[in-house]
Amino acid sequence: MKQPRELSEREKWFRQRIGKVIYRNDNGCSCPACQDALKNGLVVNDEMHANYLYENECEYTAEGHPLRYFDTKEEAMEFSVQQQS
Repeated sequence: MKQPRELSEREKWFRQRIGKVIYRNDNGCSCPACQDALKNGLVVNDEMHANYLYENECEYTAEGHPLRYFDTKEEAMEFSVQQQS
């Protein structure tokens, strides 16, 4: 029988925020969905959504477009400023 793999700390972070609003940094995407998430944050709906956000964060970052989610809009904005310098 295959053993389930242990979740990373970051995966746990997303799952702990199910039902809560999280905020993301500005990665330069101007599509309406990204701009809305940047302005208003987004609610992590369920475990599947948490997994999707985690995988997106990893994929964008691996492709050279740092994407990171935070608990507060201020943290996200601070990260955006750091990435620009």
